[in-house]
Amino acid sequence: MKYLKTIMPILCTGLLFCFYSCSNESPVGTSADETILFEMHGLVDSAVVTGCYAYTHRYFVPDTLSLSSYSKIKVEFDGFSTSDHSTISFLYNSIDSTNVEVFSVMNSDLNGYHSFSFDKPANVIWAELRLYLNPQVCGVNEFKYTRARDLKIIGIK
Repeated sequence: MKYLKTIMPILCTGLLFCFYSCSNESPVGTSADETILFEMHGLVDSAVVTGCYAYTHRYFVPDTLSLSSYSKIKVEFDGFSTSDHSTISFLYNSIDSTNVEVFSVMNSDLNGYHSFSFDKPANVIWAELRLYLNPQVCGVNEFKYTRARDLKIIGIK
């Protein structure tokens, strides 16, 4: 009985922690001044090769982004590559400019979560995530890739 009195509070605390951590509400969210303009969960896109050659794959956000209500843009994504000499870049196009690169990450810095922000360039933009892969060391039919997951574009007032 004494054993049960000691174990029961620990067990209840553990169960409460499990239920709380499995909830649908994420502790990381957007503030009142932030609005999600585009979000894609899971795999956004990838560049894949099975040999020793360079390859660039371009992912275009399907819709134009209307930014008239915002002063800054924040972009978040998770990147990963199985090869050195890989790059993921974020670019935009507007009526007045083309292929403006606002962020780029390469090589070993590519693996992980990335978050950056920049000033609104125009009231309407077209966004692009560009994945570049150039394996320097590979064997015959060896599979190499660079991928981006969980892309989120947020407008900040």
